[in-house]
Amino acid sequence: MGLGILSSTLLIPYLNQWRMWEGAWIGLSLFSGVLGLLAWSWIRESPGGQKGRTDSRTADTHVPPPEWFPYLVLAYGLEELGYIVTGTFIVSIAEGTPGLAFDASVVWMAVGAGAIPSCIIWSALANRWGMVKALTLSMFLQSVGIALPVFRPDPSGFIASALLFGATFMGITTLATTLARQMNPSGGNRMIGYLTAFYAAGQMAGPAVAGWLLSSTRSYHAALLGAVGVVFVGGLLLAGGFRLISGKSFR
Repeated sequence: MGLGILSSTLLIPYLNQWRMWEGAWIGLSLFSGVLGLLAWSWIRESPGGQKGRTDSRTADTHVPPPEWFPYLVLAYGLEELGYIVTGTFIVSIAEGTPGLAFDASVVWMAVGAGAIPSCIIWSALANRWGMVKALTLSMFLQSVGIALPVFRPDPSGFIASALLFGATFMGITTLATTLARQMNPSGGNRMIGYLTAFYAAGQMAGPAVAGWLLSSTRSYHAALLGAVGVVFVGGLLLAGGFRLISGKSFR
């Protein structure tokens, strides 16, 4: 996904020169089709699928008890409610910031650059620190990234915000879905289905609420600060819920 964001941002100006916005849509469609065929050709189904497989990690202290799952679902929904505000508006915010002396599309390129290594890094941190701790930290870092354009509306603030955003949103998805599957290996698909439903609800509500705040205040600040609060509360839910359920510090 990170490479897709980065490469599409690089391609669009050239495609626009070819046939304006229609050329961008046609060119990206063809580019995606080629990549899709390559991905299809590389898919290999493992013999026997996952039947009979036991995952020793489910007994690991990195995996919280099943009673913690509602906290994960709520936090994941809040993550999407907050994250989508930056995902939708960060380029528009950069374009509308007076005195910003660079092409706002660079901000979206920074999102892609941050996303490229993110899943690998967060998976490694989860193995080292524990799944819940890594997931909580990623949400707190994302809330910092969302806040930066409010308090540092300059090139360094926007680039740092974009990098933090890119470095966390895919990592959060990776960690949350992995946790859901590990908490209930036999019903992992159902658990991920619940996560996805709450994620989709947040994704629909976030831009609508942010748009209403923008119309009411004539500024993105309220929407961004609201998103900061929502994501931060999600992180607190993860840590606090684990302490409450397990009776020990989260790992």
